[in-house]
Amino acid sequence: MVHAVRLGGGRGSYTRKYVETRAFKREEKANEALYTGLRDINPIWRYLLPRLVEKMTVDVMQPDSPFWVIQSKNTASNGLTYHAGRLLATYESGSAYELELGPTLATKGVCNFNGTFSTKDFWLDNMSAHGKICPRTGELIYIGYNLIAIGDKQNETTVTVGIIDGETGGRTYRREVKVERPSMQHDMAITSTKTVLLDGPLVFDLPRVIDGGLPFSFEKELTMRVGFMPRRARDNEGPYWIDTKETCFAYHVVNAYDEGSRIVLDVCKSDETNALGMCQQNDSPRSSPTSNPVNAGRDVAALWRWEIDTETKTLVSSRRMCDQTSDFPCINRAYVGLKYRYAYSVAYKEGTEPKERMDIPAFDAVLKHDFETGEVVRYDLGDGKTCGDIIFVSSDSPESEDDGYLLVLTHVLNEEEPRTELLLLNARTFAKQCVVHVPVRVPYGFHCEYVPGPLRNWPL
Repeated sequence: MVHAVRLGGGRGSYTRKYVETRAFKREEKANEALYTGLRDINPIWRYLLPRLVEKMTVDVMQPDSPFWVIQSKNTASNGLTYHAGRLLATYESGSAYELELGPTLATKGVCNFNGTFSTKDFWLDNMSAHGKICPRTGELIYIGYNLIAIGDKQNETTVTVGIIDGETGGRTYRREVKVERPSMQHDMAITSTKTVLLDGPLVFDLPRVIDGGLPFSFEKELTMRVGFMPRRARDNEGPYWIDTKETCFAYHVVNAYDEGSRIVLDVCKSDETNALGMCQQNDSPRSSPTSNPVNAGRDVAALWRWEIDTETKTLVSSRRMCDQTSDFPCINRAYVGLKYRYAYSVAYKEGTEPKERMDIPAFDAVLKHDFETGEVVRYDLGDGKTCGDIIFVSSDSPESEDDGYLLVLTHVLNEEEPRTELLLLNARTFAKQCVVHVPVRVPYGFHCEYVPGPLRNWPL
């Protein structure tokens, strides 16, 4: 479900709408579950066989998920991306759905990007939630990863790197690159000249899935690799992989930029992950005591900077950028892929750090990071309030990088009836600008998006 708050003229309005994917419509019509849930990846034959037939017949020309997804559904619920006049609802293991930019938020269907995606693309690719829009070219650079090995090498899989034009909305570049292991690659980065990939040791295990086990394992004997390639690399141009020699994971990228022959890459790094409960318990010892640990527990991240020399293809620096643990970062998007000064993230609520397999943390403060001075400013949401993903919105005529606002969807839990607020913070001073009271409780979700107005089909 997509929730939207429309702001303008000192007023706010709220609407919500299910993303009416194919699976949603089919289950609504049947009035029963026809697909499995997110964590039910192991074969359940009463779901798998009918969905396989459906995929090979009804959906054969344009499936909304790649070949390796059969019984689970594309819920289009992982993230939202506004680009080239389109609002896209994305999913980790599926194609993007386009939504109408109007008060009904009607689902238009699977996006084929003006016919530039073929049947082959829909069968082979997915579009992850964290594509990056280049502020200089307007292009959307995205990735999709394949978890099933194809070919002679048992564990070798592929990652698709694609580029969508900012004016025409059509795809202008696609390349498959080989990866040594079927790792989850939730996020990526760009610089002004390069695409940057993260290959962490969260690895898919197909034989275990077939046997009824959990799909992923965090391989403690393996390490994080960073790959880079030119923005429109030819077949012989990368990616060039650099081993960080750190057993860690990073779900989210803060930003990256070129600095001479170096790439500066900022991420939210954790020592280990449980992949939202989809990870098999791994009791094997770590590969070292790993270098540069966060030392905050599983699925608790901290802002981290890696510097990579692209000439020697080595990691030359690895350092923590903030003592406080945090995740869900954002920046001023005019600085994506460029040298920048400020970043924002949300801080973990003390005592909610994950311990058991199904635990999910809470966040109760917003942080502003000044990478020039090292200063960190903290805005506490208050007792009984938590938040998730945040987003920076620049002022109309910004005078500085931090001249803008932070939009923070806040969950108020300490009252008789839980409710939701949209908090607007001045991104420069961190003062509260205003609070929009949402008339219903909005459940916890994944990622958010900002769409600038005016919107022709959505007047205030």
